[in-house]
Amino acid sequence: MKIAAPLIPLALVFPAAPAWACTLCHSRTAEEVRAAIFGADFLGNVAALALPVPVLVAAVLAARKYLL
Repeated sequence: MKIAAPLIPLALVFPAAPAWACTLCHSRTAEEVRAAIFGADFLGNVAALALPVPVLVAAVLAARKYLL
């Protein structure tokens, strides 16, 4: 942790640049994927991704309580 602490301000000063060299990011397939994800059913996609989170958190808490 002592090694990583001085690097934190650098991450804030020099944020990651977009990957302009990636040909997949600017292809027709990438545009179709973004349209499918961020399209009309965006809230449904977010809900489907967030639905297992409470179950996983409960499983971790139960494992921590009963195994430690």
